[in-house]
Amino acid sequence: MIYFLFAATLFLSSALLFLVQPMVAKMLLPVLGGSPAVWNTCMVFFQAMLLAGYLYAHATTRWLGSKRQSWVHMAVMAGALLVLPIAINSPEDAGVIESPAGWLLFTLFVAVGWPFFVISTSAPLLQKWFSNTGHPHASDPYHLYAASNVGSVLALVSYPFVVEPYMGLVNQTQLWAIAYGVLVLFVGACAIMLWRSNRDDTGTKQTQALVVDEPSIAWRRRGQWVLWAFIPSSMMLGVTTFITTDVAPIPLLWIGPLALYLITFILVFAQRKLLKTTWMVRVFPLILLPLGVMFIFDIRSPLWGVTTFHFAALFFFAMVFHGLLADDRPSTHHLTEFYLWISVGGVLGGAFNALAAPMIFDRLLEYPLIILIAVVSLPALVFRDRGVRVAIALSLVGTAIWVVFLVRELKEWTSVEQVLIVVAALVPVIALLALLTRWTWLVRPALASLALMGLVSMSLHETNEIFIGRSFYAVHRVTATSDGEYHILFNGNTTHGVQARDPEFKLVPLSYYYLTGPLGQVFEMLSERETRHPVAAVGLGTGAVAAYTRPGQTMVFYEIDPGIVSIARDTRFFTYLEDCQGSCEVIIGDGRLQLARAPEHIYELIILDAYSSTAIPVHLLTKEALEIYLAKLAPDGILAFHISNRHLDLEPALTRLADELGLVSRTQDYWIRERHLYNLHVDDSDWVIIARDEAALGALATDPRWMKISPLDDVSIWTDDYANVLQAYRSTLIPQPIKNFFGRFADTPMMTIEDEQADDPEE
Repeated sequence: MIYFLFAATLFLSSALLFLVQPMVAKMLLPVLGGSPAVWNTCMVFFQAMLLAGYLYAHATTRWLGSKRQSWVHMAVMAGALLVLPIAINSPEDAGVIESPAGWLLFTLFVAVGWPFFVISTSAPLLQKWFSNTGHPHASDPYHLYAASNVGSVLALVSYPFVVEPYMGLVNQTQLWAIAYGVLVLFVGACAIMLWRSNRDDTGTKQTQALVVDEPSIAWRRRGQWVLWAFIPSSMMLGVTTFITTDVAPIPLLWIGPLALYLITFILVFAQRKLLKTTWMVRVFPLILLPLGVMFIFDIRSPLWGVTTFHFAALFFFAMVFHGLLADDRPSTHHLTEFYLWISVGGVLGGAFNALAAPMIFDRLLEYPLIILIAVVSLPALVFRDRGVRVAIALSLVGTAIWVVFLVRELKEWTSVEQVLIVVAALVPVIALLALLTRWTWLVRPALASLALMGLVSMSLHETNEIFIGRSFYAVHRVTATSDGEYHILFNGNTTHGVQARDPEFKLVPLSYYYLTGPLGQVFEMLSERETRHPVAAVGLGTGAVAAYTRPGQTMVFYEIDPGIVSIARDTRFFTYLEDCQGSCEVIIGDGRLQLARAPEHIYELIILDAYSSTAIPVHLLTKEALEIYLAKLAPDGILAFHISNRHLDLEPALTRLADELGLVSRTQDYWIRERHLYNLHVDDSDWVIIARDEAALGALATDPRWMKISPLDDVSIWTDDYANVLQAYRSTLIPQPIKNFFGRFADTPMMTIEDEQADDPEE
């Protein structure tokens, strides 16, 4: 009875802990959008609060003893009820968010800090209480940590598939507050079980014996705990950023790495370990080689295959280092301290990726770097295992091929890169000899060289890369074509704008904004009006739409990323803003918040073209957002939504929203029929236009290129409180055979890979 009570309480506390994280992240969308950096910064905050909770659990139980500490803890838990339900308010002045990371951390602390802190103490605290109950398993309560993480995984996975599709944010926060009240009762019941026990903080006789054998913890051992916790934490965020930025910027994928991270805790702390650490270590070298190959060859498709492999790599790495932690766990006398140092490592890993890496690196190097750190952090003892040595030997053969490839492909390199190449070439040869002669002390450099090659390859600048920069929101690259005729802006792996360098054509908007494309058609219709008004564009990119301005006309760009603004204004890269015939103004800040401050009914056209790589921030597509746009739109104005996207089909949500507000809409999937235009960097694009009535659309209302789509009743209306984004996902993460199988049972056909590529300007 006692065991199940503690297990259920830990399950519930962990479920609440990991339900609140995606819930709060969604509440932040109207302010900071859907950038992976927002999620990673949230993770830093949650890890920091987890550290604070573990420190509280360790200090209070050590100073007060478990029984007296339980009275204090119940008071702290009850106090958190005063700040529920959770609410996050947007700043009154959108311009105050000049430091997004600082503002975000402070806002999270005020809104959710107290209840999250209280719940975060549950894992070490309840296990410590359990160790003093006199239960037969009290001497080793660590397996309760597995039960705790089961609740974490189930809550995390259920949010996008169960909670979010069927419940608005207001109801979510209210239900969460009720569940927190239930948790207080459960923890109170656990405290009663502790008070009824006659045990003191030294636990059972078996525990006491262990305490005698282990009177203190060496600092080197504490350092190992921190390092072994740091590596999986950093790699989890590294995989998250890499997958959602360079491969597929799908916010749903944020959940995958965290879920795998938690699952490894379940497996390594279970009473019966299904996967032994020694087995994981043997696979470790074999994972390194294909991982490095994927980095060097820049392999990004098929999407489901690439995603699966990087997730699998994270799983194996986390299993190795979490397994080392579990195997080295101390007696219950040091239980809270053990979890404290694990939390320190987790916080350092999160802070390194979310806060330090964007300031240190100009590209996503933290992912391969943590792999290098992982290799050199393995205990020397594991290299004496025969299976590990065989795996390393196989990996070294691949490394030799790797070096040959780099030397052949690298046309320009710096002296530092030359040294790294030579080192990476020589070390595997020496290490292979070490394997044959049983000099195990040289084996670790062999594995390190594998990871070093990946780091070198990712740090090499492309020969046509003329700029790379990293902001809080993303990594931006500007490249030139081989003939130097065009400059191209990339966000992650996605084109965000192109400009011709020839003075004769430099004011021709290219990419998704070409003259004969949907946006060009809208501007052509507007040019026939006698009176012209200002135009607004949410999302700057290269500033290509500025080419549509005419003398005396004003175009206002709203851009959240200062890094993009700097690139668009730098005439070495792009000159659309500098050369526009009208007046171009750029306002930095979230487009929705800043647009709300504009004068009423001023714009004849508002262009919604904000992207984070290929992900469109959902908060720009809700009913409340549309009402803001309408308030700023002239009576005969038009809203133009750029919805070209590899992963989301946003047309049904927008047409349903327009119908709900009594508006008219048209949509165009623009396919370039003149294939030679690809040489001019003109792309296919998908657009939706919305206006108050048919008259506002002018000639576009009867233009056969613009289709009138009937809204679907089964598509939900997106609001700030509720947006079923899962409905909009194309099935790009699912292998084609599985997709075809489940497509037979769907109400509507599932889009095939071929359909997407035909409809996707980014492929």
